[in-house]
Amino acid sequence: MLHNFETFFGKHVYKSMNTRKFLAVFVSLIPLGLFAGQINFEFEGVEDYTDLSISGLSEERTLPLLEAELEDQIPAWTKKYVGEDQVLTIHVLDIDMAGDIQPWRNRYNADIRYVEAVYPPRLKLRYTLADADGNIIQEGEDSISDLGFQQSTVTAMRMRHQNFAYEMELFSDWFRRTFRSK
Repeated sequence: MLHNFETFFGKHVYKSMNTRKFLAVFVSLIPLGLFAGQINFEFEGVEDYTDLSISGLSEERTLPLLEAELEDQIPAWTKKYVGEDQVLTIHVLDIDMAGDIQPWRNRYNADIRYVEAVYPPRLKLRYTLADADGNIIQEGEDSISDLGFQQSTVTAMRMRHQNFAYEMELFSDWFRRTFRSK
């Protein structure tokens, strides 16, 4: 029983009443994330991280800023590296941000971060990729660093908009190396 000629996502299709009901249910489920993967970050022992501080803030006050920048990146990483009905849990065990705070270099602004090649960003992660039933697909622990972190043009562009540009690029490189694109 065909009803009328309609346009759906730019393609002309004939729809029956059953097709309309199916599409209505399908489209209503998309916001729930039932067809997408998921990435969760867990930060362990933040007070013991090597270096997680911007503008002199404590680790506890810096962490929400890092989480906000990660939140902006998670949808792109999920779409590219995490399959449907998969959950990737990343435990961040340590962060050593690019650069170093050297209060002796400027007595008026003691909390300035000096970014030099001898202070590359470093991350220590433990991760588990599991399917919807909780079966582990891939797991591991990585210590990652990028000695050429200042050479990236992508990072240079991000520096204008992000506090953690070097760390975000390090995460992106880790995703590319660790997981295949879907």
